[in-house]
Amino acid sequence: MSNPEEEEKQVVVQAVEHDLLNEEEIGSDLFNYLNPYFKQGESLTELDFQHQELGVKMAIAISKNTTWTNLISLELQNNEIGVEGAIALSKNTTWTKLTTLCLHTNEIGAEGAIALSKNTSWANLTTLDLSYTSIGAEGAIALSKNTTWINLTTLDLSGNSINAEGAIAISKNPTWTNLTTLVLKNNSIGAEGVIALSENTTWTNLTTLDLHLNNIGDEGAIAITKNTTWTNLTTLNLSNNQISAKGAIVLSKDDFWKSLTTLNLCDNSIGDEGANALSQNVTWTNLASLELMWNDIGVEGAVAISNNTTWTNLTTLDLSYNSIGAEGANALSKNTTWINLTTLNLRDNSISDEGAIALSRNTTWTNLDTLDLGDNSIGGMGENAVKSRWPQAEINLANY
Repeated sequence: MSNPEEEEKQVVVQAVEHDLLNEEEIGSDLFNYLNPYFKQGESLTELDFQHQELGVKMAIAISKNTTWTNLISLELQNNEIGVEGAIALSKNTTWTKLTTLCLHTNEIGAEGAIALSKNTSWANLTTLDLSYTSIGAEGAIALSKNTTWINLTTLDLSGNSINAEGAIAISKNPTWTNLTTLVLKNNSIGAEGVIALSENTTWTNLTTLDLHLNNIGDEGAIAITKNTTWTNLTTLNLSNNQISAKGAIVLSKDDFWKSLTTLNLCDNSIGDEGANALSQNVTWTNLASLELMWNDIGVEGAVAISNNTTWTNLTTLDLSYNSIGAEGANALSKNTTWINLTTLNLRDNSISDEGAIALSRNTTWTNLDTLDLGDNSIGGMGENAVKSRWPQAEINLANY
């Protein structure tokens, strides 16, 4: 026997769903794609539409949903939602539990960022990824004025040309006291932007700072070392930033980052002098990964690094595309401190059989599972030596 009350309730639900998801407006294909998610209602907690290219209509449609009251994660990477889509999303007041919003590669522009910054419903937001969305300095400035996201821990604005102006604005935000990860890769912020960031005293919980490809130079590197707030910093990426020995020397004198585990200085020009300075740092006792690829490091630099006795927790050392030669490889082989080393990359370093054989004589790296010696001048003797020494390891000797 039918229940009139239940039937009436079902009619209301269908009417609500029809209002939210109109097949005539969005087309059959998108309707059929979205409908199963709409039917989940309160039970839906995560929505992942990455790389679907569903467009503006999708963004507008989901922004109108009022039943996803428990939604915590929204991943819309590479969906061509544009400015209009971002504006629609920003007006949503239902997703009060939202913690993760990813709009990577969506061309929302400054206007879209401005709209998002004005949303006051997402007070629980912890992760915001707006990388490669063309927001520019204007968008970054708008975001910096947000006072709602008090729980924000991760902010990724990579590839947005926010420039120094945007970085300066971001550095002055007083609300993001819980920020742990700041990724500003490829933004042309320069030394001026980094100087502003280094003066920040709010981000006491910051653990990861990624400034890859920002043309900060020695001036920027030196500025970072003057910050005494980021005592919890574990990961610092300064790769491809035109840092010379001068900048590396100042970095090496740091005595605040006692928790540092990862330092990436790839594609700079620190040379032997810079490598020598870094090797003498006694503060980074927890350093696990050191990346110095493409840094004009020769034999002298390799010898200095090999003499380090502080990095007992080092698991990854990348010296690829330098010029350490057989003599440098021989020096590294004598290191007895890196007992936890698992990955060693010495690709393209003018290492001969002699150098490979020298490496194979190391008795400390018992945990080594990845060794890259490609693009060197290693023949059969060198190959046999390293493969016999570390039969369990993945060893690359290919020349490209």
